[in-house]
Amino acid sequence: MDTSSLMKLVRLPNVLIGFFAVLLGGLLAGASSTDHWIVVIFHSVSVAGFMSSWNVYNDLMDVEGDLINHPDRPLVSGGTSHSTARIIAMISLVISIFCLLAAAGWVSYSGGNVSAWLPSLPIWFLALILMIHYEFEGEHSLRLKHKGLPGNLAVSLLVGIVIVFGAAAVGGATNPLVWCVGLSAFSINSAREIIKDVEDMDGDINRETLSMKIGSNQARIVAWLMALIGFALLFLPFGLGLLPSGLLVTMVPSILTLVAAKPHFHSGNDHSAQRMLRLSIVLGLIGFGIASVLTDLLI
Repeated sequence: MDTSSLMKLVRLPNVLIGFFAVLLGGLLAGASSTDHWIVVIFHSVSVAGFMSSWNVYNDLMDVEGDLINHPDRPLVSGGTSHSTARIIAMISLVISIFCLLAAAGWVSYSGGNVSAWLPSLPIWFLALILMIHYEFEGEHSLRLKHKGLPGNLAVSLLVGIVIVFGAAAVGGATNPLVWCVGLSAFSINSAREIIKDVEDMDGDINRETLSMKIGSNQARIVAWLMALIGFALLFLPFGLGLLPSGLLVTMVPSILTLVAAKPHFHSGNDHSAQRMLRLSIVLGLIGFGIASVLTDLLI
């Protein structure tokens, strides 16, 4: 398997977004010392490994649908074999577990507050439970992938909690700023997941996505409502005084990108709409990061 196929298999751009979202969570929660950042980086690599594993399992479970929706995916195009993909998924998950344990070890070794770090464990296990109940179809699985909106929300919850996971690395799991940012990312990504299902209707097999239940146009309306909730949450930290209101300017690129996505919803250009939603999330995370750094410099 070549490097290009590996990057496609693990969905490297999404993995990198998760990696940096964890760093942002640490930044928002006040990571300052070298020991803090070592733990945050362990968390970031843990999330990168976890997301890589989930993405590979997703491809393994979606081969039939990808024959129609995404024929360029490595497992469909022959870029990699199923056995190799399973090995990569397992190695990625082991890396995630190792980095989680390494983070705990470093907190203890450096004399940090282990009890303040402990919320990291249930957050990681929540993500694991979401993956199991989304991807796998055993007797006790909730089979979230096949249940439309609940599945979209489950995937988006992972996007939101990686920010909280980064904050938990430095004992900031309850930080209200972190939760505002996480909820905004959750809402906008929920819109993106719904639109992706609209885009993939032709190839989705044995799934009851929201667009299949209520129609593509109605699903787009629901997606836009979720995007509007995320839009409002972009303003919330500034309205609550968690960040200086004057620094709202850092969110302008994300806000404008989200507004610019609306015509694509209206015209049914689902691929462009979901890509713009992802860009809005990335720009929003960057904006919050810049606002946090500037706040620290101004105080």
